Amino acid sequence: MLDERSRTGPPVTLTTGEPGELRLPLSGWLLRLARGSEGRPALEVHGPAGLIDVSVPSTLSVSPVRGGRHSGRSPRRWSLAWGQLPPGADVVEVSFRGWRRGLSVQACTVADAFWVAEVGARFRSVTCTAGSIRRTVRVLREPPVRVG
Repeated sequence: MLDERSRTGPPVTLTTGEPGELRLPLSGWLLRLARGSEGRPALEVHGPAGLIDVSVPSTLSVSPVRGGRHSGRSPRRWSLAWGQLPPGADVVEVSFRGWRRGLSVQACTVADAFWVAEVGARFRSVTCTAGSIRRTVRVLREPPVRVG
């Protein structure tokens, strides 16, 4: 189910909890695997604030990067990104970039349809390269947890 290889950054080790759940080690975010319409796999991305994204592969429009978040001003620094594997791509290279530095890693493949990458620093953008597709998105601050 998971591919934990890394090209230049340290490998991400995802921990499994309940069946179909994967916990990201640095952020503590949770990935849940489910079934979408027509039996397609679905990936739910959960942060401390709740459900952030639900992704179901589509043949109409594949955006290899679905989202990116970072730890904000928290003393525990991390950045993560996730997305869908484009048709024919089985490896996703992810480059996190900041003001003065960057870090490139090979993403972990999840359920042969999605990918996730997490690193131990805050970055401003992430570029995903999968096959012939390349896309850059901004990495947003983790949403605040609302109490009450």
